[in-house]
Amino acid sequence: MHSVFELIDRVSKASANVLITGESGTGKEMVARAIHENGLRSGKPFVAINCTAIPESLLESELFGHAKGSFTGAFARKKGLFEEAEGGTLFLDEIGDLDMSLQAKLLRVLQERKIKAVGDNVYKDIDVRIVAATHKDLGEAIKDGRFRDDLFYRLAVIPIHIPPLRHRRDDIPILARHFLQKYGSANNSPVKGFTAAAIEKLMNYRWDGNVRELENIVERVVVLTSKEMVDACDLPFSGSVDSVEDFFASAVSSLPTVSDLEKRYMKYVLEKTGGRKEKASQILGINRRTLYRKEREYGFVLDKRNKKFSPDEDQEEASPISKGFQPQFLSEQELKT
Repeated sequence: MHSVFELIDRVSKASANVLITGESGTGKEMVARAIHENGLRSGKPFVAINCTAIPESLLESELFGHAKGSFTGAFARKKGLFEEAEGGTLFLDEIGDLDMSLQAKLLRVLQERKIKAVGDNVYKDIDVRIVAATHKDLGEAIKDGRFRDDLFYRLAVIPIHIPPLRHRRDDIPILARHFLQKYGSANNSPVKGFTAAAIEKLMNYRWDGNVRELENIVERVVVLTSKEMVDACDLPFSGSVDSVEDFFASAVSSLPTVSDLEKRYMKYVLEKTGGRKEKASQILGINRRTLYRKEREYGFVLDKRNKKFSPDEDQEEASPISKGFQPQFLSEQELKT
């Protein structure tokens, strides 16, 4: 992968179009963003679109914009993504799924550097760098008549192939730490890193889902773990998981019970309301009689010195997510009224 990083560094300084290829989930959009953010256009917009996420009938309007009254529902002029990305980078993901009609229109834009909105007769100059990506074999698509060869050559001025994660295992620790920092900060997590055993387990895993799967697992571990260091036993797979079924089976085994979550949430509400039963029962959506019963059931006792309810969840054996569960959705106004 070092050669890819070196290539990214070189092409960032250029303005030529880039075509990124690789299996689904290999991090093609991450590479596209890196090219943009390290290049001369970094201060301008980076606009991304997945060509398969929008119906073909609407994709032309989404890319090029439309004039007022150009079709039913077009009540006003709308800028397209080319205009939104002016001066910056437009990332066209899954370009291999673009229909032939739009391929022809995109080719004209790349040749002339002008766009025309749907229903308009005026051409507008554009200054946009195109970075496209696909998981498909465009060479085969060209042979089958499903992709234009002239568009391919316009897009692939600089081709970059991203190998699957299983073929670049040295990148796994770097990516895992990046995602841990990203989601640790976002979730207020105490997790600071991985043990050597955890890193070894990550590097020995197959990663059929590539970078996307790694990101998913690291995010889940950050949310479910209350320790500072993630150990091998905290990772939700055996190290030899080969199927989606095994993946989800391992995920379910680490989930808390409904009782775990109810107990944690009830304790949180009682503490935030200062033990006021009427207010707590309103927030919880139960009557005061049920609240008293639940308090006895869970053994809640208010410590008047620190306004905390025992037993302390941190002292008990609970599921990882139950331990780390700290709701943050009661406003000060809700708690006071």
